[in-house]
Amino acid sequence: MRRVLLAGLLLLALALGVGGGYYAGDRYDTPEPSAIGTAGPLGVLSTSPSPTPTEPSLPVKTPVPNNLDPLETGLHYTRHTFTVTPKDEPSVDLSIETPQGWRLTRDDKYPAEVKYLDDQKVRGVRVQAVEPVVQTPADAMALLILNLKSSQAPQNDLQIRSKTTGKVAGDDGQSRPVATLIYTYIPGDTLRYVIVRWVATQGQLNDVTMSITGLPQDANGLNEVLQKATTTVHEVG
Repeated sequence: MRRVLLAGLLLLALALGVGGGYYAGDRYDTPEPSAIGTAGPLGVLSTSPSPTPTEPSLPVKTPVPNNLDPLETGLHYTRHTFTVTPKDEPSVDLSIETPQGWRLTRDDKYPAEVKYLDDQKVRGVRVQAVEPVVQTPADAMALLILNLKSSQAPQNDLQIRSKTTGKVAGDDGQSRPVATLIYTYIPGDTLRYVIVRWVATQGQLNDVTMSITGLPQDANGLNEVLQKATTTVHEVG
């Protein structure tokens, strides 16, 4: 597969208290590797520059608790097929399974992606297609970690929780190399829990990246959604 399918399984930020940040699906927690191997922001980053030695450091934020019930496990899933158009590239038909009832949204500014959001626009699945396919999952993960550490203001309290590599069997029975990054940070008022998984659905190079974001109490549900997406995402045709 020549095209990178950035299947952004993205649990989106709360509509309360996240102004200028991860609001209702804004795209900024998965910077995209460029053709020359450096990372650029995937959308507009809500970050502040790191303080210079002459500037006082802002204190680390204290997150505002969110009392939403955790995302449940044992969800029902629906398969969706849709078309996205990467910049300067032909359109691509993609297919993925997302939780039943999550609604498709599009932004004309970003024709390379779609999102499936829950009723509260707190959680969702984001799917983006970009190219070229140039990195292994492990290399793509390492690049994102560097980008996150350079782009997030210290007061956002970025914490890398886990980084692993392995293999997952797709629903076609084929083994898919994967890399998985879990981190937390405070882009606005609420602590966000993020899982990013890079998948090589054909061969050894990353052609699918899934971004899952929610609340810390959603961790089990997010992992289930991630596993379903990892095994079901495909380019159609």
